[in-house]
Parts: sequence; C-alpha cells; structure tokens
Amino acid sequence: MDQKTPDSNTDSSLLESLRDGNQSAADEILHRYWSALHRFCLTYLGDEALAEDVTQETFARLSDGRELPSGDLRPWLYKVARNRCLDILRRHQRSPTHNRPIRTGFDAPRLSAGPKTKVLNNERQEQMRQVMSGMPEEYRSVLMLKHVEGLSRAEIAETLGVSEPTIKGRLVRASEYLREALRNQSGSIS
Repeated sequence: MDQKTPDSNTDSSLLESLRDGNQSAADEILHRYWSALHRFCLTYLGDEALAEDVTQETFARLSDGRELPSGDLRPWLYKVARNRCLDILRRHQRSPTHNRPIRTGFDAPRLSAGPKTKVLNNERQEQMRQVMSGMPEEYRSVLMLKHVEGLSRAEIAETLGVSEPTIKGRLVRASEYLREALRNQSGSIS
C-alpha cells in the first residue's frame, strides 16, 4: 500500500483513513484545522478557556469515530463548533450579538505603520469590533466564515445548513450592514 506524506493527504483521504481506524489521520486533521477552528470559537465566545474546550470537543467527536462527516470535512468542523458555541451562549443566557469586543481577524498589526497610522488603525479596528459585536448572528457568521476563515460560499452553506443563494444574499446584506454601521459611526466611509 502506498503511504502518502501527511501534507499530500486530502481531507477526503484523511477521513477515509480515519474510517479505517488510522488515528494518525485524526492527528493530521487536528494539526491542519486546530488554529483556525480555535480562532473561530474564540470569536464567538470571547473566552479563551471555553474556546479551547469547544475546539477539543469538536475534534474529540471526530477522532473517537462515533460521528464522521459524510460530506466535506472543513464545513462539518465549523458546523459542529458553531453549534456548540451557540449552545454555550444559550446556556449562559448570552446572545451571540452581545456588546463586547470580539476578535474579527482585522487585528493584524501593520508592519510599516507610523504612529498616526497605528492610531487610525486601532480606531478602525475598535469600530469594526463594535459593529461586529452588535451585528445579527446570521450576518456575523457569514462574514467570519468568508473573510476570516476563508470558506467558500458552498462550504458556508453546508456549515450553516442553508442554500448557497441564501449565503450569497446574507453576504451582501452583511456587507451593507457593516458599511452603513461604519458610516454612521464615523460619518463618512465609502
């Protein structure tokens, strides 16, 4: 049997290996998706420990073999993690749109920014956090999955359990919401 190197394994071949009982496939999936899934959970929950727990639970469901996705792996991972995050928020009686700063993925520092640019970037990041934290969950989810996590529309549709045209519409409405909210905050954003 031809052994592939871990990097040459596709998600579908890793799932097949996992179905055959190969635990190293679970390790490769964990290595491949841990950081992105953890960041996604942290954005939802705003709590490092809870995000870590949800990320671990998501991979535990995969690695114990009791529930393996029948379709694509990446959307399944995000769907499981998102549903668990929403369960936690409901249990704590918190809304996913509560008003707290969230990490948006727009937090990357600029390498060559001067002091004035840094101040402006920090203000812009804070505006984005405020707008994102008050945004309806269905809009925030599609923006995070598309622009922060890099999922395709089809993957987002599978993750959220809706049609691809619905995702397209939500992305348009979420962008309009974001643009209008930023315009209202600062007075003149095009």
